[in-house]
Amino acid sequence: MALAHHASEGNEKGVQLCLWAGANPHARVPSLRYGAAESLDDNDPEGEEPWFVSSAVYEACQAGRDDILKRLGPDPTRDNFEELWRVAATAPVIDLLARHCLPRNVVAVIQHHLWWATFSEGWRRLEAFRRLFEVGVRWNESTQDEIGELRRALLKASDNTFVELIKLLATADYCSPDILRELARTPSMLARMKKVGFIASQDERYRYSQFRPTRSREVLQRFGIELPKPKRSKLTAAAVPRPVTIGRSTEKEIQLDREELFERVWSKPVATVANECGVSGRGLKKICDRLAIPVPPRGYWAKLSAGKAVRRPKLPSSAPERAR
Repeated sequence: MALAHHASEGNEKGVQLCLWAGANPHARVPSLRYGAAESLDDNDPEGEEPWFVSSAVYEACQAGRDDILKRLGPDPTRDNFEELWRVAATAPVIDLLARHCLPRNVVAVIQHHLWWATFSEGWRRLEAFRRLFEVGVRWNESTQDEIGELRRALLKASDNTFVELIKLLATADYCSPDILRELARTPSMLARMKKVGFIASQDERYRYSQFRPTRSREVLQRFGIELPKPKRSKLTAAAVPRPVTIGRSTEKEIQLDREELFERVWSKPVATVANECGVSGRGLKKICDRLAIPVPPRGYWAKLSAGKAVRRPKLPSSAPERAR
């Protein structure tokens, strides 16, 4: 009991003294932290294990003391490694356990670590969860009830923790595509992913100012989330902003009405007008196309200079559909 207590407290001198005295680090004993006297009450039914028992190896794993755990020497033949995997608190402890074996009950281990990463709000727990997958643990099978429990845990996390956990689950082959799709299928998960920025807002007022986590597109693909194509809306001439701002530099920035821009591109070559406005010819053509302003076809100015008859169209009264 003293050895288990010193292991949980991180007292290396106490651990060394108990080991020197012959204490067994693998023995399951009542916890001093929760009252060994109560656990050893004479009134307890004979043969029934006290309500809370653990070993020194278990306590070192739970406390995240890899230095002490290495000294105690975890052994798959003497320790319950499934328990140790569930309570391993740090990445170095997980590395020590992985040298012996990987967990068999992967879902139980992931549930426990996800719960701690969600509610403890500590980067140490998040790194421990990450290391689980880095040493070879893979979440490939799970029931809908198990996925539902994990989904509820994710939804209770803070926004920053939620973002990190979602990106972690979407990494490489850590989780099967079926499990990720099942995790993301509910309206509550979609709403949360939209809130933190994985799903871009369709509101034009906030679309470009909204924070987007890194790897957002990859995350959506991994979770099987297909976004609707942006709707197209009709833009009439009356809806065209007046004036239209052309040019990016303040020195060459020019504001024109739609009609004035039409007159310019039909009085001079597009390249000349673009140079005057401080944009490229391709950029000016895109502006005209967006505003439904026809531009002279190829060879128009050569024919005009040669005295040939050319036709100048009228400015359309309304613009066709354009993408947002």
